[in-house]
Amino acid sequence: MPRRSNPYGDPWIEAAAEVGQRIGALLKDVVPPDAQHHLLNAQRELLTALLLIYEHQAGARRSQVRRRVRPPAGAGRRRRLTRIDVE
Repeated sequence: MPRRSNPYGDPWIEAAAEVGQRIGALLKDVVPPDAQHHLLNAQRELLTALLLIYEHQAGARRSQVRRRVRPPAGAGRRRRLTRIDVE
């Protein structure tokens, strides 16, 4: 069976797809065709969800969030207004 190229190049995705294909081949004679179709759709949705979670987590690690740099305490800070009693 020829290997399909993985557009993401991630070995985990390739391994998950291969495990799914092997389990599908083993259960092909036992599971009815409608159930096979349902299981294939569920597998596709699961792999898509895992891929999105992975990409979200990897993207969060890669991108550096621009954080606002606070000036040191007391440096350039405005004085707080004080109440003036007017007689």
